[in-house]
Amino acid sequence: MGLYEGIKDVAKVVQQADNVELYKKLLDLSSQALDMQAEIARLKEENTELKKKRDVSENIVRHELPFVTLQGDTKDLYYCSHCWDSEQRVIQLNCGNDGQFECPHCHSKGIYDTAKKQEYYKKKAQSIANVNRKMYRNNLFDSY
Repeated sequence: MGLYEGIKDVAKVVQQADNVELYKKLLDLSSQALDMQAEIARLKEENTELKKKRDVSENIVRHELPFVTLQGDTKDLYYCSHCWDSEQRVIQLNCGNDGQFECPHCHSKGIYDTAKKQEYYKKKAQSIANVNRKMYRNNLFDSY
């Protein structure tokens, strides 16, 4: 038998005894009991959320570059260190092919892979050099 059913049974007995004052007190107590049940449910939910945050916190791995990862993560995912430090939120970074990232939440930017960044800009510089060589060979510079 649950709390609500027990209160209902006691209320019937009190009502039959025709004791109005006792019935009022019972109604007040039942209201308080229901409020306590709601508070217990809220606290259980809050406790679950805090346990989740603690579990994540124990698995945070810090790096020299401005991002964090999760220990034991099977995927190579990067998370915003700013969002973790300021809000205890694990926000996955948008990582580009150029070795740089941006946080979709706080918009902080940085480098997640310096080798990728160097390779990207090396290829970009090579492409510009190739275009310049073609323009020079075709005497397109003289037309300016």
